[in-house]
Amino acid sequence: HFFWFFGVNGGSVVGAVFNPILQTLSAENLAALQAGQAIPNIISQQFQDLFATFGGAGSTLSLLIAMLLFCRSKRVKELGKLALVPGIFGINEPIIFGLPILLNPLMLVPFMFVPTINIVISYFCMSLGLVPLCTGVAIPWTMPVIISGFLATGWQGAVLQALLLVLGVFIYMPFIKMMDKQYLADEAKAADSKDDDDIDFDDLSFDDL
Repeated sequence: HFFWFFGVNGGSVVGAVFNPILQTLSAENLAALQAGQAIPNIISQQFQDLFATFGGAGSTLSLLIAMLLFCRSKRVKELGKLALVPGIFGINEPIIFGLPILLNPLMLVPFMFVPTINIVISYFCMSLGLVPLCTGVAIPWTMPVIISGFLATGWQGAVLQALLLVLGVFIYMPFIKMMDKQYLADEAKAADSKDDDDIDFDDLSFDDL
């Protein structure tokens, strides 16, 4: 996520190291499932893909929901509408480059914090037995939230995803509202400037020529 702040695909950079490990852990889980044994690993590829981030890096589906529900500036609202459908399927480049999150210190904190808290909460829920472990069955990372949780771990995983999604909305909310306030001021300033530049023909007089 820190790499994404600089416009570099962090998943591709660190995935070269971590993906083989995560995929091996997923294979162990799948082998245990097929053998009728207890699933051994909480951390796996499916855990990373389905419970760390919702809507792409930064878990920005929560951010999109906050944009649509709590923001009033035209820029943020229109971007939220355009990015919602891609975000549901885990594609969030419109948000990263359009909002932007890229080189935006204000959004760096929730962008890194929300996925981290998702991982921590999911880990403890699974370690305590509240949510079953991911079985290792491959589920595409583009699978929409709630559905992916249900396919991976049953209804418990779907509920966990929903709760984390809502929690992410409230974490993102104060940060995006600060941006929204700034954009509202910019839009008002631009509107005032346009009004000053408009010519009122009723005020024109040939005596001034």
